[in-house]
Amino acid sequence: MLHTSPDIQLQACLADPDGVSEYRFLVDGKDIKYISIEPGVIPPDDVSFEPALKAGLPTFPPGDWNEGRVAKDKTTGNNIFATTTRCDLPAVRNIWHDKKVDHLQLTWVDRMRQNIRLVTCPLFEHPVVYKFAEFPWQIPIMEMETTAYGWINGHRVGPQFLGHVTEDGRVIGILLENIPGRTAEIEDLEKCQHVLKRLHALGLKHGDINKHNFLIRDGNGEAVLVDFETTTRCEDEKGLLRELEELREQLEETDGRGGMYYTIGRLD
Repeated sequence: MLHTSPDIQLQACLADPDGVSEYRFLVDGKDIKYISIEPGVIPPDDVSFEPALKAGLPTFPPGDWNEGRVAKDKTTGNNIFATTTRCDLPAVRNIWHDKKVDHLQLTWVDRMRQNIRLVTCPLFEHPVVYKFAEFPWQIPIMEMETTAYGWINGHRVGPQFLGHVTEDGRVIGILLENIPGRTAEIEDLEKCQHVLKRLHALGLKHGDINKHNFLIRDGNGEAVLVDFETTTRCEDEKGLLRELEELREQLEETDGRGGMYYTIGRLD
């Protein structure tokens, strides 16, 4: 029985020209496969260039597997799938919101950061933000941020939390309101202090108050905090005060640390 070559779409990569590279592929529009590629299999200049990368891959074998390793056959020198396995992958456990959305319901519109996409979904009138663990080992980070959004829910600190995102039944990400606005600047200090104090009043320390994690919303000019990967409960009032005092310096920074986040705005 002949097997046709599957349609593969690269969704994420952590490419290392000198070491093992990791990839996330969507196969035939329905299955996610996590692939590691040994060094020397793909030319260094091609490890992150999708057309050349896909041309150098062996045909994806059929079967019920979700992790594979590509290496060179020691006898022929051909690129082969050395292993394919079906693994019980980790999932976010703190499922506090009542809405779950399968990742296949999302249509990617734009890339906002490495693991953040602007997407459309039939459940929402406007595009929303999709933040997810691109690889299974990133689940603990997503667990922390999911938990933090539960802590701030309803307190007008961050974007509205819209639901959890699943892949093959396991929760891997979150959906958030897309904030039409801009990155905060030093002239927004008072607004940013206000929202940071609101977070501190909940007994929470943000942990990464670079200027790109403060957005100024279009319209009402309200400051909104984003990126809660490092947010923790904190009873140290001096520690919270230090974070507040560091805000001015962070808003004066011009080095670009933190990058773009939620500044695309609404697409009508």
